[in-house]
Amino acid sequence: MKRKKGKVIAALTAVLATLIFIATVATVFNNIKNNLSSEVVRSLESEADQNILLMSREIEDKFVMLNSFAQELSSSGNEEEVIEVTDKMTSFKAVYGFKRMGYVRADKSAYTTEGYEQQFPLRVFVDKGLEGKSYITAPEKEDLIDIEDAEIVMSVPVYDRQNNVKGVVFAEYGYLTFRDVVFSDAAHGGGLSYIVDVDGGIVTSYGSAVDSEYASIFSYTDSSDKSGEVLRQKVISDMSAGKEASGIGPNSENKYFFYCYKPMEIQSADVRWYLFSVAPEEALTRRMKPIMEYIQYLIVIIAALFIAANLIYIYFNLRRRRELYRLAYIDPVTGGDNFSGFKQRAERLNDKSGFIAAVDLSEFKLINSVCGVKKGDEVLCEVWRLIKQSCREDEIFARVTADRFIVFWMGRNKEEAARCAEKLAEQIEAASERLGVPRLFPVIGIYAADKLVNIDECYGDALSAASLIKGRRDRNYAFYDELDHDAAAENRKLEESFDKALKEKRFEVWYQPKVSARGGQTVGAEALVRWRGENGELISPARFIPLFEKNGNIIRLDEYVFREVCRQQKEWEQRGIKRVPVSVNISRFSLYYSNVADKYKNIIHEFGVEPQYIEIEITESAMIENTEITQLITQFTDAGFKLLLDDFGSGYSSLSTLNQMHFETIKLDKSLVDFIGSDSGEKLLELIIGFAHSIGMKITAEGVENESQLEFLKGLDCDDIQGYYFSKPLVCEAFEEWLKRGK
Repeated sequence: MKRKKGKVIAALTAVLATLIFIATVATVFNNIKNNLSSEVVRSLESEADQNILLMSREIEDKFVMLNSFAQELSSSGNEEEVIEVTDKMTSFKAVYGFKRMGYVRADKSAYTTEGYEQQFPLRVFVDKGLEGKSYITAPEKEDLIDIEDAEIVMSVPVYDRQNNVKGVVFAEYGYLTFRDVVFSDAAHGGGLSYIVDVDGGIVTSYGSAVDSEYASIFSYTDSSDKSGEVLRQKVISDMSAGKEASGIGPNSENKYFFYCYKPMEIQSADVRWYLFSVAPEEALTRRMKPIMEYIQYLIVIIAALFIAANLIYIYFNLRRRRELYRLAYIDPVTGGDNFSGFKQRAERLNDKSGFIAAVDLSEFKLINSVCGVKKGDEVLCEVWRLIKQSCREDEIFARVTADRFIVFWMGRNKEEAARCAEKLAEQIEAASERLGVPRLFPVIGIYAADKLVNIDECYGDALSAASLIKGRRDRNYAFYDELDHDAAAENRKLEESFDKALKEKRFEVWYQPKVSARGGQTVGAEALVRWRGENGELISPARFIPLFEKNGNIIRLDEYVFREVCRQQKEWEQRGIKRVPVSVNISRFSLYYSNVADKYKNIIHEFGVEPQYIEIEITESAMIENTEITQLITQFTDAGFKLLLDDFGSGYSSLSTLNQMHFETIKLDKSLVDFIGSDSGEKLLELIIGFAHSIGMKITAEGVENESQLEFLKGLDCDDIQGYYFSKPLVCEAFEEWLKRGK
């Protein structure tokens, strides 16, 4: 009886132990499943943030390009000029992968890169453009049946000189090309990504999905299931309200999927889109399958090796975690940390201070396009090696995505960080020739971190610092503290009020006289722009000129000043007032447009002003930066303009290059005039003036403020004087009185 009872107890104990084991296994399995589920959701969220940043920037870049064409067409009047601009679009079409580009007038007549010149059919992007809105179309749902024929069109309005919409510039993508473009830099995981409108309609997608499988993202959810319908209504409500969310929900096949949706901010277009990222249930199943196999194996041997089975389970579980770590935190191209790996390592250094550096390679896509992806990966590995070489043993670094890297230089001061950035940039540039690829231009933004926390924010601030030098070739790095945040807010206000100020003519043209050094007569003037604010106070050119050079408005401002000077010269002629040549500054950005000389020639013809009364000033820095400057200078001189080299002495041009240029006058920068009184400075001025005169060029000295400077310059036979000694810049009425008095 006792023996039987003992067997029963043993059996019950075995059953209880088995149940405990099964419960333990089930609990562990459930915990792993929940953790992996949370990890999948977090991965979707992190990936979505990066993808939104990259894709929005990619789309915005295309709108910037279209707006540049719109500005060209704004000043184009006849059909030949329009055709010339549309012809120029052909090269852009090939570079950016557009299916076609074109210009549609307000009367619906169209000019395209395909030679299409007739009435354009009714299209929504044309109507939006004629309403003054930039727009990007989503493909029609029926077009997704055959994605080869689906189209996505980006368009911007074109304004005439009265600020009325006169047409629309558009660029048309094939659906598949657009998908490749917007997802090209994105750090995709194993799921699917959709760009959708607020109604759930699919704009484009990336991943293993068949594009025609779903007409709407809401088709993922099962409306016949209560929980599915609740999720469906929540998604609809959130998208309408501009909210974001992530989680797990049932789909139309009675399975579960992981989802994350976040709004995309496309500043340049009148659209509201969402990025909807999805990972199917299989994403979790794939991760769970090896673990399940281990658990099943352990259950088979539980009777004999219960304790051993637990040890084996722990062993395999740890091994699996290492594999998950490799998949989650290791970059497949470099073999080093990815961005998630960087964050994970940063958690152990959260009390350390140093500098976060965002390293980017400008125009890296060119290497992939010209040399191939394999060569591009080789370049990325070499950059990775150079970054590693720049770091100490305890410092961390990672590849974020595409050609973007992040570095944490720990415990260094600002000077050391600057030296690291400068040396790294030099090594990356030098690697171009060694690797046999187009020249690499590294851009490094640096943010000082007191503590290594909030990595995304720190990296974002480093990217903001990098934006200060994006597209420049004179420097490779910038610090975040170079950003003036109050000034940034003020800059936004200035940018927003530019169009209104231009329309209301609150940009005033002032004139600073140029006086003959010998005779003291007025021989000319320089046109200077001043901005009269709505409160009547003047806004310093030092505030708005650099800003407009960055955002491209300087091109429109240059043309505005040129037109105002032409108009004023014509008015003085009609009123019989003595006229002198007035020089107008043309920024280096305006010089990048190949038709700039023709444009300004057409303007003086429009006002009926002789070219000898309008001179062109080009800065020394523009002459250095623009490789086609010799050709442009020839075009200006052929059009009858006299050219002045402004700010000479502030840059790095060689005296020998002056003999190759068609400049009539060199304007000595004030920094050279200020050297008068020092032996070396006076010898330098003597050399420059003597050389200029020997090759038939005139000299105008800027910034002359006292008599001793004037007398010294007279002794060197300097031709003209401009500065406060004779006169400050004068408003138009005051300069007119100056001319009337015969000064």
